[in-house]
Amino acid sequence: MKLKFVIAYALTLSIFIIGCQQINDQVKTAPDDGGIDPDEIVYTGTVFIGDAGDRFGTDEYALNSAAITDDTLNVSVSYSGGCEEHEFTLVVSEEFLESFPVQLHAYIAHNANGDPCEAYSTVDYHFDLTPIKTMYQNAYRQEAGTIVLRLKDAPDGDLIYEFTM
Repeated sequence: MKLKFVIAYALTLSIFIIGCQQINDQVKTAPDDGGIDPDEIVYTGTVFIGDAGDRFGTDEYALNSAAITDDTLNVSVSYSGGCEEHEFTLVVSEEFLESFPVQLHAYIAHNANGDPCEAYSTVDYHFDLTPIKTMYQNAYRQEAGTIVLRLKDAPDGDLIYEFTM
């Protein structure tokens, strides 16, 4: 009976150690030997136009900053996690608010993929705004335009997206 207990204990301990090693292999705390600086990693989010409901996630995050440069929305986000890959989606209304300039409601959806870890990460994400520009060009039959992007929880308020031919 004592031998069975020792074998069961050793087996359980081995499984625990292997599981912990797999988690440690997934969580990086320093750059690889390949010389990749974690501050230079560029994360690209998806842009979705339309009513998304909860399909892209409702996990919490903090929107630290948001700015538009050329055709790119650049944001800094912070969230809890560290064991799973997180996904951020820019969800944009398909209806322009008629004003001058036109306005468009948007928010960022976060899917933590069930990440149970509690490390607090801050990363930069970039969203290609070209689909929004194309939507504007098709709706107003103009190559150049200005859109006020009303991004929910943007720390500095609404964002101005201007584009030319």
